[in-house]
Amino acid sequence: MHILHLNTTAHAGGAARAMYRLHQGLQQQGHHSAIVARLNNGLADPNVHELATLTRPQHRPGDRLLTPAGRIAELSLGLPRWAYPYSHYLPHTDLFRQADVLNLHNLPGGYFNYRLLPQLTAAKPTVWTLHDMWPLTGHCAYAYDCERWRTGCHHCPLLRRANHDLVEPRPTWRDLSRPGWQQKAHLYRQSRLTVVAPSRWLQGLAQQSILGPAAPIHFIPHGIDLDLFRPGDQAAARHRLGLPAAASVLFFSAQLTGSRRKGLAELLAALAQLPPAGATDPPTWLLTIGETGAVAHLGGQYHLRELGYLSDEARIRDCYVAADLFVFPTRADNQPLVLLEALACGTPAVSFAVGGVPEMVREGETGLLAPAGDPAGLAHAIHTLLHNPTLRHRLAHTSRHIATTEYDLKLQVARYEALYKDLLPNA
Repeated sequence: MHILHLNTTAHAGGAARAMYRLHQGLQQQGHHSAIVARLNNGLADPNVHELATLTRPQHRPGDRLLTPAGRIAELSLGLPRWAYPYSHYLPHTDLFRQADVLNLHNLPGGYFNYRLLPQLTAAKPTVWTLHDMWPLTGHCAYAYDCERWRTGCHHCPLLRRANHDLVEPRPTWRDLSRPGWQQKAHLYRQSRLTVVAPSRWLQGLAQQSILGPAAPIHFIPHGIDLDLFRPGDQAAARHRLGLPAAASVLFFSAQLTGSRRKGLAELLAALAQLPPAGATDPPTWLLTIGETGAVAHLGGQYHLRELGYLSDEARIRDCYVAADLFVFPTRADNQPLVLLEALACGTPAVSFAVGGVPEMVREGETGLLAPAGDPAGLAHAIHTLLHNPTLRHRLAHTSRHIATTEYDLKLQVARYEALYKDLLPNA
């Protein structure tokens, strides 16, 4: 089969990394898989294409101005109907014509006109892999406690100034959540979509949303390369990362470490509430991946090791292996890849009970959960596991077992293969 994936970026961010792993897994099974993205992210993969470069033969005078103008109009003014010309040219490319199946991923990001959905889905069997709630709402990737997406977004509470640092995509000064929601509902009714949700949580929300009456919604969790992400020698991993062998190591990872949604503030508040270390307790280190500088000062008994952005997955694996705990205080999430990686490496996790997180951080099986946004609960969970190595060992064993039985990349690929074949008329 020829599968064509469409996403904002080729490899940057959790959604892109999940897509790229699926792309690689499909290739390993002998399929021709290709990616079209707004940004290539420097990948040297001949099957990854930037949309503007791929469609260059069709470009017309003025396209170079219309594209950034449209991006400004959508991201700043909240105009959802702007046409991005490069996406209009995609159906005229050889890559699109040769595809048996189109697999959509993240569509927002200033490159795709989603009014093309009826045209694209009429031309090719189309699977849409959901990575957040954006397809269900008039604007927001995560609605938190807001329920207005169920009946028609309006007067969006997340677009109010007090919540501007929480809303994704970035807030607009015009609240067009209602027309955005209405336009999506109209387009879905005109389109032939098959939807995949990586978590039961998001599948359930999608079934209750404007997508529910328009498309079948399947559950296929993301997969992980179990040969790459696996348990290992903790002392050796700490040596490679410049961490002391005799320490308690907490690991926190987020592309945008300072993002309010990722919960760094709650993590720091939780650390401040932990009991002081005893005279014989080892020092506690916080190991981070992502943007640096978000943690200005830990103070007290804590030491900081910031590794910045990492693309080397072997080094990322070292972080999980080196850590005693993976702490992920996210305030909203679907099926974070970092939790899959922690499971596969046998690293117990502590997180908040939000979104699809409890499907992976299973209370007393693979980690401990705290109530959403509760630093005291997070502190209690961290303290419990740091001071109970027997429990950590049991959670580590169960984590790896669940990763191998439920989240193997090969299993994910097989499920997508079966779904693709069901959509092909002559399969």
